[in-house]
Parts: sequence; C-alpha cells; structure tokens
Amino acid sequence: MSVFSAAGPLVMSRLGTVDVVNAATLEKLVLTQRVSSFLARHTDDEERVAIENVARMLAQDMSIQVRESLAFELRSCKSLPFDLAAKIATDVESVAGPFLASTEAFNDAELAGLIPQLEEHAHVTLARRSDIGIATCHAIVTVGNEKPVSFLVRNNKIVLHEQTCSTILNRFRGNETILQHMTKRVDLPLSIVEQLILLVSAEYQDILVKHYSVTETVAQQAIKAAHGDIMWQHLEHASPAQIHAYVIDLRKARRLSHDVMIEMTSRGCLPFLESVLALEAGLTLGAVRERLYGGNMVSFVGLMKEANVSKADAQRLRQMVLLHGGSSGWQAMKRPN
Repeated sequence: MSVFSAAGPLVMSRLGTVDVVNAATLEKLVLTQRVSSFLARHTDDEERVAIENVARMLAQDMSIQVRESLAFELRSCKSLPFDLAAKIATDVESVAGPFLASTEAFNDAELAGLIPQLEEHAHVTLARRSDIGIATCHAIVTVGNEKPVSFLVRNNKIVLHEQTCSTILNRFRGNETILQHMTKRVDLPLSIVEQLILLVSAEYQDILVKHYSVTETVAQQAIKAAHGDIMWQHLEHASPAQIHAYVIDLRKARRLSHDVMIEMTSRGCLPFLESVLALEAGLTLGAVRERLYGGNMVSFVGLMKEANVSKADAQRLRQMVLLHGGSSGWQAMKRPN
C-alpha cells in the first residue's frame, strides 16, 4: 500500500505538469495569432509598443512551436521593429525559413547587413526569392557558400549586376557547376560574358555565343582580353622576382607568347618584358636591362633578334619602353646621335 500511495501522487504530479505546459503553449499559440493580427492593423501608438514587446517575448520563448507560430503569423506583416524581425530571421530553420521566404519587414540594406549572421539555409531561402535586392544579392555571393550562390545564379527572376557577377567569378572561378549555371543566364554584362568565355568549356562558350550573339572572332578577342585582365590581376602588384617566376612557369606550361609579352608591356609591366627577353635570348636579367634601356639602338635591335622578336613587334616594344621606362627609374632609351 505504501508503495502505491507514494507513487500515485508522483505520477499525477508529472501528468499534471504536462497538462499545464500544454495549456500554456496553447495559450501562447493563440496569442501569436492575436499579436500578428494587431500588428498588421495598427501603427504608431502606445498600445502597439506594448504588443511589440509581447511579440519580442514570444520570439524568445523556449517552445519552438511558439516561435514557429509567431514567425509564420508575422511573415506577412510589413512593419516590424528591426530587432524583432532579426531575432526571427536568425532562429532555427523551421522558424526563420517561412518568415524569410516572404517577409517584407526588411529593406535591402537591412537584409544585406544581416546576411553574415544568417545560416546557409537562410541564404538559400533568400536566394530563391524573386524580389531579392541588389545589396542582398551581393552580400550572399560575398559570404555565402556554393549552395546559396548556385540558387542565386539559377534565379532567373532577378537581375545579377556586374559587381555581383564579378564577385562570383572571383570566388568561384574554379567551380564548374556555378560557372555553367551562369552561362545559361541571358542578362549578364558583356564584361562578365568575356570572362566566362575564358573560364568555361567549349560547350558552354557556344551557349554564351548563342545567348549574346557573340561572333567567333569577337569571342576569340574576348578570350584574349579576359586572359590579359586575369593575368594583370596577378602581376599588377607583384615584385620583379615574383614576375620572373611567373614568366618561367608560363614558359614551362607553353603559355608564353610574344602576344602576351606585348600585352603585359603595354600595361606598363616592364619586368615581364625583361624576363621574357632574358629567357628567349638566354641572357641574365642584368644584361637584358642594360641593352633594353641603355640607349644604344644597335644593342637594342640585337637583343630583339636574339629573342626572336619580329621587326614590327620590336618597334612596338620600343615605343612602350619609351612610354613606361621613365616611371621605372631606368633611363629611357633614345636613338644615339
């Protein structure tokens, strides 16, 4: 008897506690509906401030059911305090997902600023929206992983601006999946198309040519221009030693040509020219510099011949050296008297 009498109240106590919790949760679920209804109808008064505070309490409730209900009910409310909306947006997926899928409580700048605080599932939800703003797009491609960026690129209901596209190419230039998705868009800036032509396979180059009416000749020119831009990004702030090592690698990979040499020289990269001439002529860099900038035309012409540079290219290089040589600290080359 004593065993049953001792256990009985304990079991009843546990059952009673469960009943109380359920009842409290049910009351809060109903309250979320009332709060949402009020906030959707009323603006700027003292009573609204009080209701917003109730909503803040519900957004921090221990019960995920309560938070899910609040987020679902408030998803269509266009005017919400930023801290309340942000609290919901940064919650777990079942809470934040439905809210972020349709809320208009944030402006573009606010949502963009929130992106670094959001999880990947939230980035994906936003990337699939048809009304996502420019700043939010850029924030997603700046900090997001492959999955949300892929969804964003495939979202044909939005326009990807040039800066956003450039960021995608810079971060994911080795990601074939994302690059292939980009080739299927029909709204890319021409500068992005040119870069893509260089990065993707022949199959996807054909898609770009078809979408953007780029002729084969223009496509080849685009490849050349994009290649030069990408190479220049690597060389613009490099030291002469780094450039020399880069030229050596290009030569080993059989990607070094006189066209590339002229392209980099035209951009003012004289160390690139020096390295190419040194490797082609079998000379030291010091010897090349002496003959390249020393002012002796005979020596200059001899250097060009030893490096197998054509007469036309040699004339172009001479003009470039005259143009860029002064700023390098070396003596500008002049025809001897």
